[in-house]
Amino acid sequence: MTAVQERTAGRSSVLARGGATLAAAGLIAAGLGLGLGAAPASAAEGDATVENVSFSWQLNDETGGGAYFGGCNFLVAGTAGDTGSSRLWTEADGFYKAAEGNVTITKPNAAGEQIAPTWGTKCQNAAGAAVSPSPASTTNNRVNFAAGAGTVNPATDTGTISWDGDFTIVFYGGLTYWTVSDPVLDVVNGVGTLTGTASGYGTSMEDMSQWVPIAPETIDLATFDGVDVTATGIEVSTPDYLGVEVTTAGSPQNTTAATWGSFPQSLVDFNAKTGQSSYWYSSGGAADPKKVAKGFSASYAEIAAPEVPGTPDGNVEVVIPEAAVTPVDPETGSFSWAWADQNGADLGTAVQTGDTFVANGSISDVAVTDTRAGGTAAYGWTVSGQSTDFSNGTDSISAANLGWAPELIAGNAANVTAGSAATGLNTAQLLATSNAAASATLGADLTLTVPTTTQQGAYSATLTISAIS
Repeated sequence: MTAVQERTAGRSSVLARGGATLAAAGLIAAGLGLGLGAAPASAAEGDATVENVSFSWQLNDETGGGAYFGGCNFLVAGTAGDTGSSRLWTEADGFYKAAEGNVTITKPNAAGEQIAPTWGTKCQNAAGAAVSPSPASTTNNRVNFAAGAGTVNPATDTGTISWDGDFTIVFYGGLTYWTVSDPVLDVVNGVGTLTGTASGYGTSMEDMSQWVPIAPETIDLATFDGVDVTATGIEVSTPDYLGVEVTTAGSPQNTTAATWGSFPQSLVDFNAKTGQSSYWYSSGGAADPKKVAKGFSASYAEIAAPEVPGTPDGNVEVVIPEAAVTPVDPETGSFSWAWADQNGADLGTAVQTGDTFVANGSISDVAVTDTRAGGTAAYGWTVSGQSTDFSNGTDSISAANLGWAPELIAGNAANVTAGSAATGLNTAQLLATSNAAASATLGADLTLTVPTTTQQGAYSATLTISAIS
């Protein structure tokens, strides 16, 4: 199971100009994002508000598989631009992104770590070899959303969580692609739907001269049942696909193979316009096994169990839990991380250097605890960070001016590797990765560089640390 955990540190930086100097650039912690707020008065009994919810989904093997033309199919963060025709993308188009806003694209490397692909590596499997159209060949790339929000009720296996952001599904190297925006996960009594707003451009394998914009519409991305809403997240291991029958406008659905089935009807109908329709249901081709929907998960900070009111005298009540089933070689231990303290970071005093002001400091230590062992899963984790822009009323400082130099403070260097120094925390940057279950203490030195023309005042921003395990 892949779990994504996030926490934030608030901070403020005070810039004061006197003559030609800039002074007092201090960084003050505003507390941690706990991922849990008080339920509104109108919420149902047992509902809890969750924030900073992470979401991760591979979709299926086909969305990372090799293509008969154009190299491969792949995922992109954000909404891709208009190519103007059904043609292969080039790197110069600038459409390929592994991170935009709340959305990142990752795929595993040989050590099992989730890393950001590049234009040059997007069609490579974990071993670094080019993927092919064969059923077992895929990059396993996945889309990840951060900063979701909503309400959940573990007692009734009910909840609604939404995310802001976009990702694009590209087939045949760019000959056909479409975008999903602002997904919503809705579960009632363990039965639910993942929806999103679909948009893109229409073409046809039979007539690739067609290229028309498709009006946005809400579609079902996945349906499912028998799902537990827990105090820490929602995991859908097997979305509906196998045995799902749909009506098709093009190639007929094959219902005889072992992996026959389909994504939801509205998704198939929408892709009749993009030219991808038969890639979302069993059509009798060799790639049918790669079309089966993969599971997805939503993770949030643990919520407190609701208090159970007392019962009148004379009542005798008992709760019989579900019988425990001990698996063979069960997984033990757990993965978690936390700020070592709630003091955020301190950038000290900005110093003028030529036509810039520079402020230096460091984040509070990030303590990763990983005691997992046993089971059949391959362990490892990735921790990254991203900042919002600094703001002071109508004035702002781009997070692109904030950089860091990650450091492994404590831990086994054979397993844990600190990320490279990076400038521009306006996009997600790697803090550290581990190739096995390993505890560690992580840190990073911060550097904020701004021009001397920056408007004086007290600025603040939020740094979000994300962990994928």
